[in-house]
Amino acid sequence: MNAGYKLNKLLFLCLSVLATGKATAQVSSFDEERRGSVYVAIGSNTPTFKASTINVEQGNAGVVSSYSLDKVAADNQTTSKSTGLGFNLKVGYFFDYNQTWAVELSYEPVKYHVTDGQKVKMAGTWENNPIDTTITFSSANGYFYNLDGSNLLSLNVVKRFQLLQDKKHLVRLDALAKGGGGPVMPHTFNSIANKVAEHPSFQFGGWNAGLEAAIRLTLMRYVFVEGGYKYSWASYSDVSVYNGTATQKLTISQVIISAGVHFPTTKRNPLFTKPDNKKSPLTIKPIYPEPLDNGM
Repeated sequence: MNAGYKLNKLLFLCLSVLATGKATAQVSSFDEERRGSVYVAIGSNTPTFKASTINVEQGNAGVVSSYSLDKVAADNQTTSKSTGLGFNLKVGYFFDYNQTWAVELSYEPVKYHVTDGQKVKMAGTWENNPIDTTITFSSANGYFYNLDGSNLLSLNVVKRFQLLQDKKHLVRLDALAKGGGGPVMPHTFNSIANKVAEHPSFQFGGWNAGLEAAIRLTLMRYVFVEGGYKYSWASYSDVSVYNGTATQKLTISQVIISAGVHFPTTKRNPLFTKPDNKKSPLTIKPIYPEPLDNGM
């Protein structure tokens, strides 16, 4: 009888532990409050560009120019009259329970300008005649080319890796990995052989994709500064030039510095509240009856 009781006691204890674990899982998954947080940031960028080729198609029926400007170097200066936004914008939402995954919408007004005064190879056809020459690409010589700004719009997926956090949750250091893509919306202003063209507004000009690594320092739970390095690929098509269009593929590197605010969308969010260290851990009290001492 004593052996049978001990076996029943062991089985009852195992079932109690399993039931408690299941109940705890249900509380975590369904009964606890959902977590989420939103951030908004503004900043600036310093872009650099790899040399790239501009392909141009111009002319009317019967008189056609089709040529390339090979491996032109570029900077972030401009001769454009555009008054578009000159700063980066980011809006993001951490959506999972641990707030390590987010979606982010970003806008980067990258200024692209073919460096003035460089020697550029021009090859193809010019008004039906073959051309293969080297020109001095300078505004004084009737040549300039701007994508101002290149205007990269991206929908990004963000992964957060928490590196440090103080006991009061006032200071936090995170590493962020981002990737995404979207349209490019350039404002164009250029001149080729003194033939000037300017698109009157921002135009849809192709697509971009990019990867970014960043470090974010959050202070007083709600305010942060962020520094990142982004590598992007952008394909531009139907860019307005005089009596025609141009296509180009850009590789862009950016150093991005921004500052912003981060706030919760739910109550008692652990990223924004002081941790409660007074709660006692969960204990399981036995509820099975003790055996009667009947001398057996």
